[in-house]
Amino acid sequence: MIIRSKEKINVNGKNKPVWVLDTDALTVTHNTPDAEPSLTEFSSDHIKYHLYYSAEYRPARLKKLVNDGTILSYLIDLDRAVAEAVERQVEKMLANDQEYLRAVAVGDLAKARGLENMDRLCAREPVYAAMVYV
Repeated sequence: MIIRSKEKINVNGKNKPVWVLDTDALTVTHNTPDAEPSLTEFSSDHIKYHLYYSAEYRPARLKKLVNDGTILSYLIDLDRAVAEAVERQVEKMLANDQEYLRAVAVGDLAKARGLENMDRLCAREPVYAAMVYV
């Protein structure tokens, strides 16, 4: 889904929207009259899932963010907040994971890394429910 802002500007004789959100490509384009378009790409799963969810269930919110020109800062803030929340949750889980603590104590880094990755996957579910699918 591509959402274009209502506000338009003249770029090289063409009328272009100031902001363009492409939920499939996970990009935000900002057009300005005196410079090349600024393209910001997102690659995290949580941004992809949030945009797909929002496009289906909250399209008016996405359109408002694009029209207001706040879509880029909104997605950057969301990306950072979700990543930080997942990491905080993982830290809490690892602090209480006896198997992980034993693996670290004996120097079994492969096992420790595997357990850390598993806890990261487990931590995503509640964080995504609270922050991504809204």
